Amino acid sequence: MQISAQGQRVLGCLVEKALATPDQYPLSLNALRTACNQTTGRDPVVNFSEEDVRAGIDALKQHQLVKTEYARGSRVPKTAHRLGDQLDLDEAQQTVLALLLLRGPQTAGELRSRSGRMHTFGSVELVEAILGSLAAHRFGTLVELRPREPGRREARWAHLLGPAAESTATASAPSASSSGRYRRFHDAVLAGDWNTAVDQLARDVTFRSPAVHQPYEGRLATATILRAVAKVFEDFRYTDVLDEGDRAVLVFEARVGDRELQGIDLLRFDDDGLITDFTVMIRPLSGLTALAQRMQALLENSGTAP
Repeated sequence: MQISAQGQRVLGCLVEKALATPDQYPLSLNALRTACNQTTGRDPVVNFSEEDVRAGIDALKQHQLVKTEYARGSRVPKTAHRLGDQLDLDEAQQTVLALLLLRGPQTAGELRSRSGRMHTFGSVELVEAILGSLAAHRFGTLVELRPREPGRREARWAHLLGPAAESTATASAPSASSSGRYRRFHDAVLAGDWNTAVDQLARDVTFRSPAVHQPYEGRLATATILRAVAKVFEDFRYTDVLDEGDRAVLVFEARVGDRELQGIDLLRFDDDGLITDFTVMIRPLSGLTALAQRMQALLENSGTAP
């Protein structure tokens, strides 16, 4: 089975949205185009036109991997995938394939950290087992383990559903001056993997809260705040990234009770790629106030309030 690059992106997006946001699935042409052109969770980042998305849908129809549906009372056609039906894949297998379609070759550890919104893997070993099942699938080899590239510590897995799209990442391991250092923290947060997220903090990191004048110093204090925020935020999602190599701005949206808020995480990195300076800004004031009140109550109950 050889699917075009457009078809690969469309299929990956359909599987991702079906598992991560089922209430918004299946997808209209406009919603599917937006999903294809996301700047987060995609490598390479693309700028598909409606014609590109239609071409991707047509490519998938040749393999009976998509179907068109109409909601009751609506004339807007929506597209759903048939990956599980056509290739007899369960949710875990679909998740791994979707990540490989959307982000290119990855290690088992990266796949686990990035899968949280679609499917939760309890260990890297479980991901490796799924990869093994896809590599020995009865319908043919769907993934392969590529030889370890120079400068990389681990070999990466790639899908075999079509020619690989040109990646925006370099083939060698990221250097101290390269971009993309935000990814480990960004992906761990979205996956709810707070141990990995905290590991991206330098021991002497400085955390500046939007609600407290005095900064928090050190990894332990910052980790306490981040874990508390994770309990308070609902529907948290990153919506954009501005990457400048030694610093990055992660734009997010979330909800605290009935208050919607928007904010940014401003991160600065040291030569080892660890976060040394972490500043959070949030709007509007009503959202920030709701967050501050919830955080204060939570930290007081745990005995860690400033």
